[in-house]
Amino acid sequence: MSQAAPTSSITCRDTTYLVCEARDRSLSPDEQVSLTNHIQICPYCQVAAKQFSQLFSQLDDLLARSQP
Repeated sequence: MSQAAPTSSITCRDTTYLVCEARDRSLSPDEQVSLTNHIQICPYCQVAAKQFSQLFSQLDDLLARSQP
């Protein structure tokens, strides 16, 4: 018996939205599971999630430097 490949219930666009939303608020458990599952199977979103993480880190560094 063969196993079916994992599927994702959200789109790449949804994933981008959730990655950005996660910066401003806690995602619901369902959102977090959907996001994690999609990123695990989508190579494009894997790259995008890493790029967002780097961007957010750079923004945090810049904002910290601009604080009096």
